[in-house]
Amino acid sequence: MQKIITVFALASMVAIPLVGCSTPANAGCIALPGPHSSQITATGTFGDEPTVTLPPAFEATETERSVLISGTGESAVEGQLVEAHYAVYNASTGQAIELNPGSTWSKGNFVLTEKQNDTLPGLYKSLICSKAGDRVVSAVPSSELFGGLNMDLSDRGIGSTDTVVFIFDVSNVGPAPTPTPTPSPTAAPLPTPTEWVDNVPAVDLSGDVPVVTLPDAPPSEELELKVIAEGTGDTVADQNSSVTVDYQGISWDDGTIFDQSYTREGPSSFAVSGVIQGFAAAMIGQKVGSTLLVTIPPKYAYGLAGESGHALAGQTLVFLIQIRDVLNAE
Repeated sequence: MQKIITVFALASMVAIPLVGCSTPANAGCIALPGPHSSQITATGTFGDEPTVTLPPAFEATETERSVLISGTGESAVEGQLVEAHYAVYNASTGQAIELNPGSTWSKGNFVLTEKQNDTLPGLYKSLICSKAGDRVVSAVPSSELFGGLNMDLSDRGIGSTDTVVFIFDVSNVGPAPTPTPTPSPTAAPLPTPTEWVDNVPAVDLSGDVPVVTLPDAPPSEELELKVIAEGTGDTVADQNSSVTVDYQGISWDDGTIFDQSYTREGPSSFAVSGVIQGFAAAMIGQKVGSTLLVTIPPKYAYGLAGESGHALAGQTLVFLIQIRDVLNAE
């Protein structure tokens, strides 16, 4: 899928920008060492996945934050970008969580912003005041991890009431890039998808990588959209918006997956105007948190066979799309 990348801060686990509470930026460190975080050990070379030992199963009542290795430099403040490797554990089971298939040590960029107040306050509290070189351990109760998201991460080994432990090795703290969508007045008008009713593929979202099973039927000749789950966040306004999504693209012709974000380190961010028409049309009017399935005929994808040199020209495409975040042009 052709992409125009717009820089977003991605929280790799849930793939939206970190946000804070209503605490002022100069209020200092919010979360302090607690009875649980102070008992967690994480040993090993900084930057490499540490050996982590948790106390017996516990539940934190508020976010606790302890610094196991102290770095140098300025402390992270509101609006800055924190780059870190991190691991995630379930405090109830002691289980390390695989955010990416086969890996419990991830890398992410986190922007400390109040853009979406009360969404992920626990992660904000974990990273505010961090310095490059810090190894930070935090224990985040479910109320401060999930905030207003109402997310179900049980398929990842995290229950709705579980306390989650984070180990962060902070590699850099600095200014955050400012995503500025550029209006595209020359963008072609988009088609309007119709509701997808017949021959809708089965979708299994229980694993780290979704499984979309195409029916034994000819593809539709129309642009059709199935809303599997409707989100509750901001709406993708138009082609001038920029989005962060997870997606999987499948060719109806042979059933192969030709592109997807799920096997990479995190979601993809791009301008809506920078993708094929059918993909863009499916997202516009949908809310952050939505899961979509769209079938795109060649005329709204890469053209009819012979019209372009693209390898997917002439093919009907199916995309599973999970909208993680949006930045609408003002």
